[in-house]
Amino acid sequence: MATVTLLVIRHGETDWNRRQIFRGAYDIPLNDNGRAQAGRLTGVLPAIDAAYCSPLSRARETAQLALSGQTVEAQDHRGLQDIDYGDWTGKEDDEVKGRWPDEHAAWISTPHLGTPTGGESLHTVSGRALGALRQVVDAHPGQTVALFAHRVVNKVLALGMLGLGLDRFPYIRQDNGCISEFQKGEDGYVVVRLNDTAHMRDTDVLAVDF
Repeated sequence: MATVTLLVIRHGETDWNRRQIFRGAYDIPLNDNGRAQAGRLTGVLPAIDAAYCSPLSRARETAQLALSGQTVEAQDHRGLQDIDYGDWTGKEDDEVKGRWPDEHAAWISTPHLGTPTGGESLHTVSGRALGALRQVVDAHPGQTVALFAHRVVNKVLALGMLGLGLDRFPYIRQDNGCISEFQKGEDGYVVVRLNDTAHMRDTDVLAVDF
């Protein structure tokens, strides 16, 4: 098959990222810093043949800003939807740690074995995200495709492409506005770069891995 280049991009910052509030499926918009991060993507992305984004507005707006000047527009794909954090949604990390200490500890250390209270598991998110990935790869042979999604989604995508188990989830960073690049050929996936934020290092724009 013709090689597919995949650019997996995390959305820009929201106020809930800065305050370490669990977002998941809740539709919280970008803040000004997040829009600046998305704008920094514009000058570093190559020509994109196709683009897909999570239906949540923080991912969609990141895609719109990042792709300005290009002829392609991102299409919503529900396979890129963020994890549902259930009862943790809208609560700060410290509150979740205090109210559900065992579940929180499991999520931090062994997230593949735990599930956010009332939410969904990493296995569920991984299944739908990797399903979306297969659809995209099959639809765009030989093309460069951008995927705009979320920290959890991007991490499970990276693990799946690298053939690693979900137990390695804690060992991958995905900062706001980062780019991860993979190439898919006949022999599988090759990682080109992971969690690249070089486009923001010479500015006052901040990146957050939460």
